[in-house]
Amino acid sequence: MTLGKDNIFKRVYRFFSKDLSSNEFERVFLKETPARYKYIVRTMGKDQAADSKYHLLGFIKNFIIAFLSKLSPVVRIIYAATILYFFAAMIQGIWEMGLLAFVVVNLIFMFEVADKFTARDELEVARDVQSGLIPSQLPENNEYDVSFYYETANEVGGDFFDYIKKDDKDVYLVGDISGKGMSAALYMVQVRLLIRYIVEKSDSFKQVLTGVNEALLKHLKKGFFFTSIFAVTDGNKITFMRAGHNPAMCYSAKDRDCKEIRQNGMGIGLTNGSMFCNSIEEVSIEANAGDIILLYSDGLTETMNNVSEEFGLQRIKGILVRYSHESADKIRDEIVSEIKKFRGYAQVHDDLTFIILKAKQTSQTPELQPAITESAIS
Repeated sequence: MTLGKDNIFKRVYRFFSKDLSSNEFERVFLKETPARYKYIVRTMGKDQAADSKYHLLGFIKNFIIAFLSKLSPVVRIIYAATILYFFAAMIQGIWEMGLLAFVVVNLIFMFEVADKFTARDELEVARDVQSGLIPSQLPENNEYDVSFYYETANEVGGDFFDYIKKDDKDVYLVGDISGKGMSAALYMVQVRLLIRYIVEKSDSFKQVLTGVNEALLKHLKKGFFFTSIFAVTDGNKITFMRAGHNPAMCYSAKDRDCKEIRQNGMGIGLTNGSMFCNSIEEVSIEANAGDIILLYSDGLTETMNNVSEEFGLQRIKGILVRYSHESADKIRDEIVSEIKKFRGYAQVHDDLTFIILKAKQTSQTPELQPAITESAIS
């Protein structure tokens, strides 16, 4: 009999402790719970938020109202009535009524959780579809050591990167749809397919950006826009085109310094006609052995920690300088490591995407050792 009880306890223990880890506790209590709390608070009206700022009871009342407003009308009524029924039973000491109310509340909770599981399954399908469109690896390049990183703030995101081969030229691009979540992800899929289609039909990449802009103005919902940066490699020559995106970062092995490649270019989907076309500027550089090019989305520099401090551009420059002698994969790993240490347990606010191109060492060019300069960390 004792052995049977031990087996039951072991099965129960294994059931509840399965897949349990410290990372799971961190995810639930330090990431998901604060995110859900902020979500409910955001649903409060401005008047409610102002009224709740200095009154605890007012805040609790408005928080409960905001929570109830997210339930369906029928569930909202049943839930509120059951809670009142439960308290009435406790006051009157009718434990059977209290137990019944407790069971009903748990049934409601189970149905809501099941609904969440259904939504999560659908998001996982969407994530799989989106992940299938993002390159899992990039082709070998004779002139450049290439690495990349891609992370979404939610299950799906609006960032993307891609690689396209066009007329013996290698094209690397990073893009960012305004907004986050499912809507941004759906637009991202359309934009990526549109870019690939127009690349095949165009003679220049300026025509590609112009064509994408004209198409998106017709089909993109008002208020949404898209930024992108192209890096076209042709031997040691790299040509950049930017449409409202973060400028490319370049580390010069010769000067041992980091700088942004500044150029004009409006965001896609903001205006039509000659104004957009005239804003696009092509800038070309000659990459020497050891030079590093970084294409990135704003989620890299705008990553925030628990006190809302941004990671910033200078930290990125410092990493590129310190690890300039390493491979592109090693530099990627160091950037990701520093980002995660800086972010800590803070909520992820934006998608994070970047591509690293490091010009390969030639037999004629001696390798330059890294050195941190004032301009790189200032």
